This record gives sequence, C-alpha cells and structure tokens, in this order.
Amino acid sequence: MDVKIISETESARVKALRDYQILDTGEEIQFDSIAWLASYICNAPLAFITFIDDDRQWIKAKVGMETHEIHRVLSFCDYTLREEQNFFTVKDLLSDHRFADLDIVESEPRIRFYAGTSLVSPDGHKIGTICVMDFKPGDLDEKQRQALDILSKEVVLNLQTRKNNCVLKDLLEKAQRFHNLFNNSSELHCITDSEGTIAFVNSSVNELLGYRIDEVVGRNIWAFGVEGERERVMPSVYEAIGRGENRFQVETLIQTKDGSLKWFEWADVIMDGYWLVNGRDITERKAYEMQLKTLTVAVEKSPAGVIIRNEKNEIQWMNEAAENIIDFSLDELKGTDIGDLLVGPETDIETLKYAKDCVQERRAYEIEIVLYKKGGKAVWVLLRNNPIFDGTGTLQSQISIALDITEKKKTEYQLIKARQDAIDLSKSKEVFLSVMSHEMRTPLNAVIGMTRILRAEDPLERQLDNLKILEFSAENLLTLINDVLDYTKIETGNLQLEEVKVDIVELMSKTIESLKFKTEDNGVNLLLSIDPLTPKRVLSDPTRLYQIFMNLLGNAVKFTQKGFVKISSSVIVANEEFATVRFAVEDSGIGIAPEKLSSIFDAYSQAERDTARKYGGTGLGLSITKKLVDLFGSKISVTSVVGQGTCFSFELKLRLVALENLKVEEHAVETAINATVLVVDDNAINRLLARKVLEKWSLIVEFAENGKEAVEKVMAKDYDLVLMDIHMPVMSGEEAVEVIRDLPEVKYQRLPILALTGSVAQDDEGRYSKAGMDGFILKPFDPKILYKELRKFLIQ
Repeated sequence: MDVKIISETESARVKALRDYQILDTGEEIQFDSIAWLASYICNAPLAFITFIDDDRQWIKAKVGMETHEIHRVLSFCDYTLREEQNFFTVKDLLSDHRFADLDIVESEPRIRFYAGTSLVSPDGHKIGTICVMDFKPGDLDEKQRQALDILSKEVVLNLQTRKNNCVLKDLLEKAQRFHNLFNNSSELHCITDSEGTIAFVNSSVNELLGYRIDEVVGRNIWAFGVEGERERVMPSVYEAIGRGENRFQVETLIQTKDGSLKWFEWADVIMDGYWLVNGRDITERKAYEMQLKTLTVAVEKSPAGVIIRNEKNEIQWMNEAAENIIDFSLDELKGTDIGDLLVGPETDIETLKYAKDCVQERRAYEIEIVLYKKGGKAVWVLLRNNPIFDGTGTLQSQISIALDITEKKKTEYQLIKARQDAIDLSKSKEVFLSVMSHEMRTPLNAVIGMTRILRAEDPLERQLDNLKILEFSAENLLTLINDVLDYTKIETGNLQLEEVKVDIVELMSKTIESLKFKTEDNGVNLLLSIDPLTPKRVLSDPTRLYQIFMNLLGNAVKFTQKGFVKISSSVIVANEEFATVRFAVEDSGIGIAPEKLSSIFDAYSQAERDTARKYGGTGLGLSITKKLVDLFGSKISVTSVVGQGTCFSFELKLRLVALENLKVEEHAVETAINATVLVVDDNAINRLLARKVLEKWSLIVEFAENGKEAVEKVMAKDYDLVLMDIHMPVMSGEEAVEVIRDLPEVKYQRLPILALTGSVAQDDEGRYSKAGMDGFILKPFDPKILYKELRKFLIQ
C-alpha cells in the first residue's frame, strides 16, 4: 500500500529518525539480509540501507562497498527524500548535471547508476532510504521497483519492532530496578491487613530479622515484637486514628530469629483498609543515644571543665568543674559573652589576642593562660577550644575544655629554674676551663718554647739531657691538659669532624716517626704494616685520625718495655667510591686483665690503681679515642692477654679521592720574612719567647702589654701583622680588635690579626672570628705551625 507523505518540518523528520535510536549502532543481521536481498533482486553490485540525519547520510547496512557515512550534500539518497514519490532513479549519473561533477561519479571506480526508495515511518516521516547502485548505466524494471518498495517497508517494520522492543525492555528494566530497589532497601517494607496480618514483605526481612519471606507472610506483625510492646504502643495509635489521622511513627523492640533484640522505628500509613509499614533499624542510634546519655553524665561529673558556647560566643552550658575553676556559676554567665571578665594583671594579652583571633576565624586553638577567678585569685588554665559546624559549614557552637594547671606550672617553673642553674653551672665550668687553660698554657708556653730555643742553641751534652727531660715533662703536662679539654668538648657535642683530603699512608708513617724518640732507649721496635690495597687518597679528618693513632700508639709505647708496637691497615672491602679499612694497634706489653676490659674506655679509668703513679696519664686517652671513633661512625674493640700484649682495632668507611684531585701539602722551608709584627701579651716571659722565635725568621718585632696599648701602637704605626693575646688587663684582646676594626681607614680592616691564646672554650673560635680576628694559634705554640700561619699573611 502506498503511504501518503504528510507535510513535515525538517526538525520533526530528524526527531522521528532519532526516536528509533538506530544511528551509529552496530551491524544487525536482519538489516544486512535485506540489503543483500536488494542487491540480488535488482542485480546490482552495490546496495545500502541508509538514514539521513540533519547533515549526514549514515549507512546501517551495505553490500559491495565499505562506507559508513557521507555528507548529506553529496548524497544521492537526499534526492530520494525530496521526491514527492517515494522512488528516485538516475539511469546514468555521468549524464545528469546534478551528479556529473561528484568525485564518486568522475573518479574510478565510477558510480553510473542509482535507484532508491524512501524509508517512511508509520507517521509519514521520510527517515532514510534503501538503494542500489552500479558501475554502469542501468534501470530497474517494474517488478524490481515493487520489490525495492516491499523491502523498504520491511526495513521500517524491523525498525518499528526494534523500537517497540526497546520501549518494552526499558519498561521491564525500570520495573526490575524498582523491584530491586524495593527488595534491596536497607529498610523493611511490608503490607498488612487491618488486623496486622502480613500480606507482603520485601527481602530485607532476611537481613534485618533473619527470617525468609515465606516464614513471615501470613503471620501477625506483632508476633515478632517483644512481649508488652503492643500494649505499650497501640493505645496512642488508636487514639490518633480516632482523631482521623492515618499516618503514625512509633518505636518498638523486635526479636530476631536468632533471639537477639533490635530497636525499629516504624512509619505506618493506613490506605484502603491496609497498613503500609516501613521499618528502620535504629539499634545503633539507640545505643548512641544511651552512650550520649552516659557521656553527658560523664561530662557533667568530669574533673575537667567543659564550657559550651553558641555561634555568638555566648555561654550556653558548663559543668561543675568549670564552675569550680573560675568560681562563677552557670546561672551567672549563661547567655553572656564573658569577654575580659577573667582577665587580670598577669594574663598574657598576646595569648588572649591569639585566642580571640582564632574564635573570629573559627579555628581550633589550645593555649595556656593565667585567668582570674570571681574573687580575684589567679589560676593557670590549659584551654582547648574547638568550633562545631553543621553540614553546610555554618558555625553552630564552640566546646572548650579547661584544666587547672597551676600546680603543673609551679613544677615547670622549678624545672626551668633547675635547668637554668645547670646551664649557668655549665657556663661557669666553661669559663673556669677557659681561664685555667689560659693560666696553665701561658707558663707552659714559656717552658716549652724556651726549652726548644735552648736545645736549638747547641747546649752542652749534660745540659741537653736535662733539656730533653724538661721538654718531655712539659709536653706530658700539655697532653694532660689537652685530654681534659678534648674530653669536655666531646661530651658537650661541640666537636665536629672535618672532611678534607688525607694521605692515610703518610699519616700513619708520620705518627710512627713522631714516637721513635720514646723507644730509642728501651729497644722497643716500632712497626708499620700497610696493606698494599690501602687507599692513599681519602676524604677524612686528619687531625682526629692522628689523635686516634697517637693515643693508641702512645698508650702502647707507654705500657711496652720490650718487644714491639705495631700499627697496621687492612682493606675489608673496596669499590670505586669507598674503601672500608681496618686499623689495628698491637703491642707486646703488659696486657690488660679480662675483668678490666669492659671498663678500659671509661673516663678517668685505668687498668690498675697504680697505673697513673707508674706510667702517668689522666685515664682519658682511651675514652677520648673511643668517642672519636664513634664520631667516625665506627666502634673500637680490644683484645688482650696479661703479660703478652694488647690489640686495639676499628674499621672506617673512607671516601676515595682521585689522584689528580689530591693536593699534597708542602712543608715550607723557614726562610726569612721581611715584615714588622706587633706582639700583644701581658706576660713578659711570653714576650721574650716570642721575640726569640720571631727574630729567628728576621721579623721586626714590637710589643704591647695590653689591648689599649696595642690600639695606640696600631694607630701610630703601620704593622704587617698583629699577634694578639686574649686575656689581658686594662683592655682584652677581643675588645682591642673590635676597636681597631672600627677605625675609619681601610687598612685597619685589612690588617691581619691572629689570636695567640691559651684559652680553648668551645665557642672561642667563633667568638674570635666575630670580634674581627683572622685566625688563632694555641699556646704553647709549635714554631712550625706559627711560621706556617705567618706565611699565609706575610708572604704572597
């Protein structure tokens, strides 16, 4: 039957097409079969089922060509839709001016023949076509045209069936979703008659009460309630029904299948003689309410003060403890903003301002502050305040927890005072050590310095022995002083390791060489054993390594009367960056008793009571050595057999340095220095010693006896360098340097000034630098070290 085309707008046509939801869908066999049948009946190599959208032709089924869509303006099928009749054909496209210029007609393979029939929806909208094409001119006979028309109706029938199926599927899915929602609800839904007999219940009954649906349907709803619940609840419900109400909300206790009890909140509606009942498990809520009630009692009776304020900062509630802390009752403060009511002379205004800012900014805070009770008595209070917001972020209230910490503060004050006393004592100890160091090193400087000068002046043989004894004793005394001061520095954590380039092999060799004079008379052999794999070039602290080696070797020499003392190295593991080396110092000396090994590294501890008397020493050497090894991140160990000897060993992980990066230190030859030096020292012997040492290098030496005299001389004459003592009368060395550096001319800022001091407090170096000094030399000074430092500033 011919379908009469009704008047339509393009938007209505496109809407009708899209209602079928066919665009951009996958292949479907029924459409592919119709396209193949069209190709077969019309004896055409190409056949298509297409749908015309607002700006494109989309191809649902195709035979003979893999094309998915083309622009509507290039479509033959668009002309089929425009025809008043449903059929459109072009026998030779190349001869038709409307299509001759199209690429598909001009280019190979050329499409020369087209015939198509419109797909018309039941409501008259032309939504697409079924068409055939050929690569040569042609035509369809009447039967082929009728067949193409029948096939077009078959396509529309399939579309309509597909659409109806989609609608039905959608309705089924919606019904299923509703059923799933109803059955999977977290609430219990049921329908009962007017007597309470259950006619329907959802599957949640199994999860909530433990019953199957068939175990519940047909039973009275009150069969699941706890005894007495019906009598408690229903009178008020019947009373409401009598007033014409049909909606109710009640709470009852329900017994589950396993015998446990649950609280349920019921929302009931009476409709057409049936009760629609919705039940919600509120067991947790009931437990929470009970817990809240318990917490309320706990808060009310809590020893900590609790204060609740509203969003306007007005007090709404506080417990008895809060009343006791401030001596105000709730009745006196309720509904008020207490402001500065509790503020007094000792209240920290900055802390109070911080708290007020936090309230203004709606932030939590915790403060400790002095507040004043109603009677004016001060009390320390720890106050924690937390704002409470609703779901929209609006401030609802503030909860403050207050604790009386007055006694705690008294204890803290006592602890602070005790700590300050300890700090003061430590500072006093440091000052004492600094002064004692200065006082002891000053005469030692003279003794050691003059001894060295006398030995250098070709003394008599009998005088030389005496000078050696004098120098040895003085250096031993200096070692004792250094041990005490080094130990103090390590104990206070103020000793930091350097990381500079070191030749390990050379350092071990020089340590051995420096001790040979001590073994010349007793025949003890000093041995050096170096593993060939020992790296020569590493990054480490040479001063502290030397101190470790010297302490261990010196100790070994001291307690070895015959035999040997040996220092050795052996490589444990090595790679391109690091080497782990084991260092050991062995001797054939007196050994250490087994029961003494555990305490040998303790401060001021020696193996035997008469050790100090027989051999000397402070008992700090090994303790300092252990702490230095600890600073290197290692552990020192000891093995010993009484009468046979002792071995100390430790391992260090050392970073390697490439040969080209190693700068070998050159020892300066002590040549003459053409310069003028001012020596500032209040000790006449030290001045004499300084003259003898400095004039040996051809330096012109002048003296000042205190800082004030030094400033005057520097202002009166240009010096090349100043050696400045620190502890002097009238004006100290530090004060003098500060005055000199403050002088207006540039030369006073450039003048090299070195501290020459016996004081070695832990922060002295930083203090000297801050005062404006360029370095310091410790008394008693080693002439070689002094010469090396002078060369830095006087020889360019």
